[in-house]
Amino acid sequence: MARPAKNPRNKPRLRTELSEADERRLEEAVALFGLPKAEVVRRLIRASVQAGPALSADNTRAVVELAQQVRMIGRNLSQVLRAIHRGQAVRIEDTEPVWRGLHEVVSAINDELTEMTVAYGSKLRRQARLALPADVSDRELT
Repeated sequence: MARPAKNPRNKPRLRTELSEADERRLEEAVALFGLPKAEVVRRLIRASVQAGPALSADNTRAVVELAQQVRMIGRNLSQVLRAIHRGQAVRIEDTEPVWRGLHEVVSAINDELTEMTVAYGSKLRRQARLALPADVSDRELT
């Protein structure tokens, strides 16, 4: 018969189910930071509260502006598709500058959003004291 514990655990526990993708991410974090799973989760919980909202007020405004640009691009693409369906579209060679400009705008939006999210991820890792090994670059994290 098992002996009763002298000091039963009074600490709250968390049991959760993870998707396979989240389990892989947790395993990657464990390998990356060299910490046990429970410690990675504890540090991320603490850091998420200390780090504050994911987006600053400036970043939130930037996302709103970027969303407006994406909607404008969508409207323009819709107009092009309607013209194609009506048989009114110009030759593809004549539209190259439009597509290049569209690509540049979409790339700029992507770069700005990536910068915001990478910066927040770095802030969260600093708050959680989850230092990255020197051989892991920011490019590998994106």
